[in-house]
This record gives sequence, structure tokens and C-alpha cells, in this order.
Amino acid sequence: MTAKQRRPFNSALCLLNKMNITKEQLEDHIKKGLVSDIFKMERAYALLKKISVNAELVNNRELGNFGELFGSLQHALETEAVLSVARLYDRPNNRYPTRCIKGLLNFLVENKSNLPVIVEKHNINLQLSALNAPEWVSDSLETSDEEFTETFVEYYISVIETEENKEIISKLKTIRDKVLAHNEMTSNLSGPTWDGLGKLIDISKNLAGVLGWAYLSTVYMHDNEYYMSSDAERPSRALNRLLKRVYSNEEIN
Repeated sequence: MTAKQRRPFNSALCLLNKMNITKEQLEDHIKKGLVSDIFKMERAYALLKKISVNAELVNNRELGNFGELFGSLQHALETEAVLSVARLYDRPNNRYPTRCIKGLLNFLVENKSNLPVIVEKHNINLQLSALNAPEWVSDSLETSDEEFTETFVEYYISVIETEENKEIISKLKTIRDKVLAHNEMTSNLSGPTWDGLGKLIDISKNLAGVLGWAYLSTVYMHDNEYYMSSDAERPSRALNRLLKRVYSNEEIN
């Protein structure tokens, strides 16, 4: 085989290797970043709700007085929930890359030529329809995979950067940076509400739903149901069983 004959083969092999590396990096972004932090937040929040609705019971002195125990758990779970959402909405940092949403979106655009071929176009369109995404986002699917990637990223950045969402994210980062990560000598800080955090998580779930179909052929969301939410609630169901055993004669919520 001559050098000229080997060159096309080597070029194709290099391209294939680059595409494989890109897919591995993309899976890392989605599974260890986006999906992982959604799971951690939902798991913490489900446990917090279970403790909250049974607060009167666990605080009852005559029934064991476990208030201090569950109060400590609540504090740790609140920290976990806030940090999980804050990680998702971090700013990308070239020096210290993190698995944040905007870093993931930037990665998609920067590597649009080497991303896995989109095969689940029907399911992507169903997901986009559930999100009430503009038609021009769906239309880009019929142009090319690269066009869809750029168009979808542009659209989703606009979803994240509404004035309401930017305010929630700003409060979230303030609480994370000034209270949880550092014990700054500040007071009267206003953090995001649970509803606000829930909205940011819903945005993240919808993103996982589209990206899962588009690049991993993985179902994270279908018919507006995020499939891993049920798994995230398993510890809270286990806590419910535990409470029923401890308080066998009491009503558990």
C-alpha cells in the first residue's frame, strides 16, 4: 500500500477516534453532570418533604423525640439540594472546567461536527412539542444535525436566561458562595424559594430529555415524565417504611 493509499484510511480512522472521544466526553457531561445533579436534588427534596410532613411526629417527646436527628438530616439535605442545582447553573470556566449546563451547551456547539448522528428525530420532535419550543427549532432537525445543534443551543440559552430565571440563579449563587461555600460575615441574604429551585430543575430535566434522545438514544423523559424521578424518591419511600415500623401505632404521612 502506497502512502497516498494509506492517507484516506488514516484520516478516516482519526475522524472515527475523534467522534468516539467526543461521544465519551458528551456522555460524561450528561450522565455525571446534568443527570447526576438532577438526581441528587430530587432525592434530597423528596426526603425533606417526607421529614417535613411528619415533623410533628418525629418531634414528639413522648414518642422518642427524634427532632434533633431529623433536624440535622434536614440541614444536610438542604445543603445537598442547593449545591446540586448551583452546580448545574455554574458559569463555565476554561481553567477549571465543570459539568455545568452552559459548559455542556458550549461543548455541543464546539463539537457539532463530531457528535453522534441524530436518529431519534420523531422522539425529539415530541419532546420539543411538549416544551412548546418554537417551530424553527424543530425545522432545523430537517436541515442537518449541525444546524439542529446550533439552533437548539441558541433556543435553550434563551430559556435559561429569562429575567425570572436569572434572578433565581443569582440568588442561588449568592447563597452557595456566601453561606455554604464560605462563611462570610453577611446578613439579610435572600435565597431562592423551593419553587424557584424546582423550576430550574424542570428546565434541566427537559434539557436531559432532548439531549438523551438526540445524542445518546437514551430515554430520560417521555410524555412529560422524567424517568429517574421515581428512582430519586426511593430513599424517601424507604424512610416512610422506617417511620411506620418505629411509629407502628401512629399515622404516617
